[in-house]
Amino acid sequence: MEPDALLKVDGRALCFRCGSLFDALAEALLEADAQDGTPTRPIVILNERSLVPAKRAPRTDGLPFEVPDDLPPLQPIDSALDVTETLRGKESSRNLWYGAVVVLLTLAMGLQLAWQYRGELLLRYPTLEVLCSYVECRRDVIHAPEQFRILERNIRPTSSEPGSLTLSVRVRNDAELAQAFPDLQLSLLDHAGSLLIRRRLSPDDYMFPSPSSAQRVAPGEVFTIELDFEDPGHVVTSFVIDFL
Repeated sequence: MEPDALLKVDGRALCFRCGSLFDALAEALLEADAQDGTPTRPIVILNERSLVPAKRAPRTDGLPFEVPDDLPPLQPIDSALDVTETLRGKESSRNLWYGAVVVLLTLAMGLQLAWQYRGELLLRYPTLEVLCSYVECRRDVIHAPEQFRILERNIRPTSSEPGSLTLSVRVRNDAELAQAFPDLQLSLLDHAGSLLIRRRLSPDDYMFPSPSSAQRVAPGEVFTIELDFEDPGHVVTSFVIDFL
């Protein structure tokens, strides 16, 4: 540097290598003393600005840390996955699990329906009988209310209760398997066939003593329904019984 320029800044200079502030005049005198062998008293510049440590200029790149000047540049890697490929991988894995769950639920529902209608399946596909040697799939009880047949029915005044009527019906189970005692629906009609009264009755209502929940009507078995009810008058001329 030019001596005049150093005098204007009180001899202060900035090192381009380390970025530190030093006294260039004192360093020049020391170098001259070393060259001619004459000791020279170091010069101290009595200036407050010379005592203030050097500060770096504020960063303008917005980074909260220092970046070394000799940092090597980043090199691209061919094997790295981008964000889109990573998300696609996760999505495909999740869809695989969802697909497996759907398949399992569908299979379970199909097996449940097959077990529910195993009697009909065995009748339609006799070759499935071989499976019954490994699994007890033959049904011994069914629910087929349409297989109950009314053999005889009548209605008469109740002998012990004036003003009451007794309904008596003999029913046979025509199904090939046993059935539980059915619920029945009693409908009272007038002379024009219009509905006057309708009531649903359970086995506890029309049988005495009441049958147990495990009691069944065997194939071909006949049982009798007897029901006492208040006489509705001459307006009722007929009745209909439906098994439910």
